[in-house]
Amino acid sequence: MAPAVNDFNFDHADLHTEVSAEPQSLSTSSSHGDQAKVLRGLMEQRQPGVIDKSKSTRCRTLAVCSGKGGVGKSVISLNLALALAKTGASVCLMDINLALGNIDLLCRLNGYWNLSHVVSGARSLKEIQLAGPLGINVITGASGLTDLADCSEAVRRDVLGQMQELEATHDYLILDNGTGIHRSIRQFVTSADDVLIVTTPEPTAIADAYATIKSLSTIQSLEIQTLVNQCTSLDQGDKVFQQLQKTTELFLHTGLSQAGQIPHDLQVVQSVYDRDPLVLSHPQSPAAEAIFRLARHVIDVRKTKEQNKQESYFPRLWQRLLGEAA
Repeated sequence: MAPAVNDFNFDHADLHTEVSAEPQSLSTSSSHGDQAKVLRGLMEQRQPGVIDKSKSTRCRTLAVCSGKGGVGKSVISLNLALALAKTGASVCLMDINLALGNIDLLCRLNGYWNLSHVVSGARSLKEIQLAGPLGINVITGASGLTDLADCSEAVRRDVLGQMQELEATHDYLILDNGTGIHRSIRQFVTSADDVLIVTTPEPTAIADAYATIKSLSTIQSLEIQTLVNQCTSLDQGDKVFQQLQKTTELFLHTGLSQAGQIPHDLQVVQSVYDRDPLVLSHPQSPAAEAIFRLARHVIDVRKTKEQNKQESYFPRLWQRLLGEAA
């Protein structure tokens, strides 16, 4: 029997209280401002990494987004990453939620260190990576990269050099975005190779999904796809996609691709309570089978577009972050 919602929220809070206490060993008699100054100074003394802005990469970047909360975006991001890993691919899952991210909690990981600590110099990128199921790498706090705009050139090059090395060692980089496309992390999404908009058949979710599509429709290089989650039938999922497609073509004059649909499945809810990813705990459930189909779709898209692959994601992201800060 699944625990009550209030019980789950209590556990969630306790977990973050525990891990928040972990870094106290870093505290000294100096102020936090003094510590940050020292860490930045140490970063500037490092040999800067080399960013090759024209180099292409085998890694395909997919940003998973939604117009509103509660549509299952993070659950899909995690399970898609694991489904891809089951094919032998090397996958990195990056949480870029501005609010409290929960990717680590969904797969029994408790992470405190994140990319903001890499930017400050407290940790290296390799030190903050969490080893997830099936060998996927999980990174939290990607929104901390926006702080790079205030850093010296040496620090920027060092951090971005580490990020480019990360990208070079993976086949897929899955970005779990927060709700909507917030201005401060917009560049993370618009720099991706592909964008997956997750919605449900609820009218409010469809309306918010369209608003998200509209905010991204001016980016020519983006391939925007939609995924309808929690469908009660194939026909319902098709109707939701057709509604979005017609509205997008009529008012935005742009195309929209269908990545698939995922049926309503109580095993998904149970897997979240158990913190045991669906494709591992119930691989033959209807929703898990749909996620495996989604993974095959992502692989097929990569194969068909491999020749037109853009330059590496992180140098591309950095150019956009610099442009916004200027």
